[in-house]
Amino acid sequence: MAVEEGPVARLRVHNSGEELLELVLEPYGSDHWLAPGETFVVWTFGSADGRPWSGTTYGNEPFEVDHRPGSVTVHSNGHHGYVSDVEGNEIDCGHRRPADGASV
Repeated sequence: MAVEEGPVARLRVHNSGEELLELVLEPYGSDHWLAPGETFVVWTFGSADGRPWSGTTYGNEPFEVDHRPGSVTVHSNGHHGYVSDVEGNEIDCGHRRPADGASV
């Protein structure tokens, strides 16, 4: 059986601040918290057809990014997305979430 391969896109997110930075991955709503100096990688997988990033208006935009103080939201426009560390290990939803559950 032939395996259909589509494109893979990666977006590095680095926290150069002095406080925790919330990274929200949409459309899943998963939250991942970066410590100061930490880098995560957001992955998305497109389809092999002529329009690989089906979640966006334009065909060549695998991600959309929205920044607010203390928080970054990344919209993954492929058919699947997740967050990893720089070595490729998947980071679970709620990773390093503040104990009080409050957003920054």
